[in-house]
Amino acid sequence: MTAPDRGSLRTRATRLVAEHTVKPLAAALPVNTATLPVARFVIEAAMRVVGPSLPGTSAHRVDDGAVRGEFVTGLKADRLDAVILYVHGGGFVAGSVAAYRGVASRLSTTTRTPVFVADYRLAPEHPSPCAQLDVARAYRWLLRRGFAPDRIVVAGDSAGGFLAADLALANARLRIPGPAGLVLFSPMADLGLRIAHTGDRNRDGVISYALSVKAVAHFTSDRLELRPERGMTLPPTLIQTGGAEYFAADAIELADRLRQVGGACELQVWPDQMHVFQVMPALAPEARFAFGAAGRFVTSLLESPAATAV
Repeated sequence: MTAPDRGSLRTRATRLVAEHTVKPLAAALPVNTATLPVARFVIEAAMRVVGPSLPGTSAHRVDDGAVRGEFVTGLKADRLDAVILYVHGGGFVAGSVAAYRGVASRLSTTTRTPVFVADYRLAPEHPSPCAQLDVARAYRWLLRRGFAPDRIVVAGDSAGGFLAADLALANARLRIPGPAGLVLFSPMADLGLRIAHTGDRNRDGVISYALSVKAVAHFTSDRLELRPERGMTLPPTLIQTGGAEYFAADAIELADRLRQVGGACELQVWPDQMHVFQVMPALAPEARFAFGAAGRFVTSLLESPAATAV
């Protein structure tokens, strides 16, 4: 699938307005225990507006010991033998299953597959490795529920994209059966921010170095990076990134690293798009086509001969 040559007029106008309003404000505000409760509330409310759930979506809350989250099922999502584990973004300090219900409903609808959104612990209350442990627990919990590894697709965006890919790399490193595939929207790949900060000029409407460094500092002081190694058994991966976003260089570098060690990775760069444009279909019409591409990728994995031969 080839992304369009240029973003829509609505997309470009939204980015330009945000770049001169939201971005400088977000960069200037402190990120701490006093401001985060308000920021989390505002982000959740905004995401419900720009990316509401599709009609006919159902959501079921899960609280099973250390595993918390929400099963989201879109209209006509009748596949019962597979599941998507979704790891939400939010810079490790924000984001919630409620905020991402719209994303999950679209992913579920386009793949006809239920989506389990992991409610992992957030920093600064719970710094690294709490989030990584929670995502790994969610994956093992799905295995215990009867989903085979090759019937689980792991997806995530931004910080959640980092955590989703980190899960796959950790499984490969420990020789634990990994998922059928990865779908990553605007993934972070270098928490030291070296890759993003040395990339092309940032035209993102929201994300900046100033904002990112403050959020990541609450999660970890280590310069964690996604570094696949030769000899790893890695799942097929789809990476989508915005051409105008802060973490575009991260996504491109991660795709290169996966390919260099023999992994299969499809990279889609969507021109003029901001960071994780998929979460705001009301403002970025291209989000619908991006979900369509992700849906075709997931369907190809779950309906391939290797996946159906049990």
